[in-house]
Amino acid sequence: MGWTELLQGLVKEGVSSNHRRLVVFVGTDEERLAKYAADALRIFSSIVKEPHGLYMYQPEYPDAQRRMGKFKEFIEGIAASIDYRPYKDTDKLLGITVDFAVLDLMNDLKPNDVGRMGGIVRGGGIYIFMVPPLNEWIKQLTKFQQSLLVPQYRPEDVRHFLKIRFWNKLMSMDKALIINVDSGEIIKEPVIGDSQPWKQRELVMPERIRFSKAIYELAKTQDQVEALRAMEILLERPPRGRKVNVVLIADRGRGKSAIIGLALAALAHRLRKAKGRARFAVTAMNPSNVSTLMEFVIKGLKALNYDVDVSYWGGDVVSVKVGISIFIDYVRPYDMLSEEGRDIVVVDEAAMIPLPVLYGIHERFNRVIYASTIHGYEGAGRGFSLRFLKYLREDKNTKVIEYELKEPIRYAPNDPVEQWLFDTLLLDAEPAKITDEDYELISKREFNYLIPNLKEFFLSSEDRLRQFFGIYVQAHYRNEPDDLGMMMDAPHHFIRALTLSNGKIVVSVELAEEGGISDDLIDMVVRGLKLPGNIIPDRLIKYWGLTDFAKLRGWRIIRIATHPELQDRGLGTEMLRRIEEEARERGIDWVGVGFGVNAKLLNFWIKSGYMPVHISPERNPISGEYSVLLVKPISEKARDAAIYANKEFRLRLLNSLQGPFHDMEPDVVRMLLTDWDQALDPEYSPRLTEAQVRRLIAYSWGPMTYENTADAITELVKTYYLRRGLDSIALPQFYEEALICKVLQARPWREAAKVLGVRKSTLMLMLREVIKILIQYYVKYVEIPEFMISVTKSQKRSK
Repeated sequence: MGWTELLQGLVKEGVSSNHRRLVVFVGTDEERLAKYAADALRIFSSIVKEPHGLYMYQPEYPDAQRRMGKFKEFIEGIAASIDYRPYKDTDKLLGITVDFAVLDLMNDLKPNDVGRMGGIVRGGGIYIFMVPPLNEWIKQLTKFQQSLLVPQYRPEDVRHFLKIRFWNKLMSMDKALIINVDSGEIIKEPVIGDSQPWKQRELVMPERIRFSKAIYELAKTQDQVEALRAMEILLERPPRGRKVNVVLIADRGRGKSAIIGLALAALAHRLRKAKGRARFAVTAMNPSNVSTLMEFVIKGLKALNYDVDVSYWGGDVVSVKVGISIFIDYVRPYDMLSEEGRDIVVVDEAAMIPLPVLYGIHERFNRVIYASTIHGYEGAGRGFSLRFLKYLREDKNTKVIEYELKEPIRYAPNDPVEQWLFDTLLLDAEPAKITDEDYELISKREFNYLIPNLKEFFLSSEDRLRQFFGIYVQAHYRNEPDDLGMMMDAPHHFIRALTLSNGKIVVSVELAEEGGISDDLIDMVVRGLKLPGNIIPDRLIKYWGLTDFAKLRGWRIIRIATHPELQDRGLGTEMLRRIEEEARERGIDWVGVGFGVNAKLLNFWIKSGYMPVHISPERNPISGEYSVLLVKPISEKARDAAIYANKEFRLRLLNSLQGPFHDMEPDVVRMLLTDWDQALDPEYSPRLTEAQVRRLIAYSWGPMTYENTADAITELVKTYYLRRGLDSIALPQFYEEALICKVLQARPWREAAKVLGVRKSTLMLMLREVIKILIQYYVKYVEIPEFMISVTKSQKRSK
């Protein structure tokens, strides 16, 4: 049987079962690749009439342009409509549905692109891939691989494990037809004849509904009907001090965002009728993440006979309104923390949003819908459930309604392309199951430190690889297929794991080599060149002038994640100890890390001996976090550099708290100012005039106000931080946070009290007492006239 007959049978079976199919053309001849792809589309369009699809390519490659040109020539006369799009547009295509997709993979194999495209073809459709022969593919660098190169390595050092895995998974897929176009030979025949015809099950509507019937009629699956029913609870405003949260989870392609959009339309309609106005907010990491949701908000409102006004930002809908009565707006996650007056809030792809922002939204709003993808490009997982959802469930004042959508919208359940995609990109990878025996091994601290052979681990140890990556999928709140590709192929990346003595992986770590930079490159960095793949050396050269540090060799921890069921048991700390021990044995000078800073995470690294050396001057506009870099020196040379960098870092932070860091969380600032037994200025004494001292005393023991003494108080507090690590005085943590918030950041009383979680009056009284302590300790460094000392003594006796 020829390949055309096989493809006909494959497509007909896919149409019958409402599943997608895959045809792969392998070769080097540009014209033959284009012709075979066109012929495949011709066969497909003879079965699926007038199909619409996509052709994806890399426009910067001349050969890609030539293949596309030939393809256009060969499809003349075929009754099919095709959009030709560059791969850079894949994030804009997530919400669309097509009958087929042609993916030219000759120049690039970017996991995120494949992941994004893998859900847009409807049931009965096909994917057409064009790839080089494997033996040729592994000789060339894709565009994605070129982005992984760093100055210390050459192109021949890049690994090709991702391509090999991709090829092997294609060869093992039952519903894939693979053809060598250069020779015309069939490399792999598909399995045909084992699929069952699919029949759409009839939807059953609830007997009693509160949303309009017109909204329910737009549902495509029974899961969507049930999800609508669950969200009806949001029609009622909860009693004061109580909250109602609806949590929807699903794999990609289950219509989760669509049904939330319809529910918002229904809720807005009812709330407008009840109180005259409805104001909703929708948040997600990017406006493009909510494009489908907004599309169905519009569709739902139109089904309810509203005239809708729509506002765009770029090509994305960011606001939907009806006159002056209905407002549904996209708001960036961090900006949600200052939003007010929203009746209902939707957090889409909640697992991508930093936990501090989620906690802030929960605290601020009493009716919230949280939506999360279980697996897929968006990078969610049960980590969202195990952490934030656990927090919601344990909140006695919050009623949580949970629903999981399982039925796909675009295709029938158990679609083979979806299964292949999840398997290939490890989107459904899960960590090892934890048993009572495993807890016993942990209690006995029976661990092994795994230094894997990367080729064997990535290509031959599927079970261990899935355990390793499954920890990331479920425990890390931001995870993408590109992370897998980088881990596999980047020459400066490598992995380590902590296993139990029975072999189960319980901690996963990805590291990157940094440093060892030549003098020529260092000189270019000094002149402004960005040093790719060497984040910590680059920042220490540019900000602190530590050119010699770049010559030292270091390991930057890209990601460290503990099995989600085993957190807070000291496993992460044990893993760091093993990594540092190995680094010492291998002559590595330092180990470092970078992350979006929050108090809990920072506390872990500070306690583990990692010194802050750089922080971004602005919050990430989406996550709302400042990015911080920390280093733990291993060698003496690195220690001297790290101490110097940390001192400069603290000095910069201390003098910037009324500027770029005026809104940084006080507990974070306090930890960033950890002294490491190294005073910033051992010779410093408070630069106070006699009049300033007089006002300090009058403020602490008398009627003087804070506002009239702020200059002297600020000098006194700065002295405390400039001499920390030298003096014996150490204020309690909360006292320090109060000084940071009110004095060093100069926040208004009401704002400072709110941030600290105390009453304004309590903060005002407490601050006087703290300043008394500092005066009694530091006033000896200032020459004070006798009459001032007597005033101080008399004030003490009166107390």
